[in-house]
Amino acid sequence: MTEGRPYGPVRQDGLLEAYIFEETVTTDRIADLKSGLASLEVPFVAQFVGHFSVFSRVTAENMKELQDRIDGVYRDAGLRSDVSMNLTASSAAAPKRGSPDYCALVCARTQADPFGVQEALEDSFLDLGDDGGEGAAVINHADFDVLVDLGADDFGALVERVKALRAQPNIGRTATAFAYLPGNAYRNGELQPLK
Repeated sequence: MTEGRPYGPVRQDGLLEAYIFEETVTTDRIADLKSGLASLEVPFVAQFVGHFSVFSRVTAENMKELQDRIDGVYRDAGLRSDVSMNLTASSAAAPKRGSPDYCALVCARTQADPFGVQEALEDSFLDLGDDGGEGAAVINHADFDVLVDLGADDFGALVERVKALRAQPNIGRTATAFAYLPGNAYRNGELQPLK
């Protein structure tokens, strides 16, 4: 970890935070998987187009609780894919704690220490906003080091944000998924209304 910030895997409220990247949906419809997870009041779940089909942000009191949920209620809801821990969960700017209507989740391989890259993105690239805007996290994924949450008011501007991220120092290979959140995303069990 860099000397800059004392980020760690536990949020300020004492919870662990993890991300689920669901590539193959085993339920009949993506909507069924989303509503099943929403009924469990996960902090965030939505359909995406791109590198994965469904993304969820989940929290747990401890690792045992997280593992029990992965093998229990999350599996029962239809999740079968990758789960990554947010290793910088104590940062206030983490993916999917808030975001604009159009968003992109970019998984990136870094060409330097991922903790330093996350810190640099937070300091000089991300629009943190007052409502939890964009965010980045160091993750323990087999192929990627950081997860970056970008947002914009329309899809064209969002693509420009993704292109700008790819031009940032020490950002290597990326894989991106896009979403329009109104009428799609659930936050704490509630469907985000259409606009």
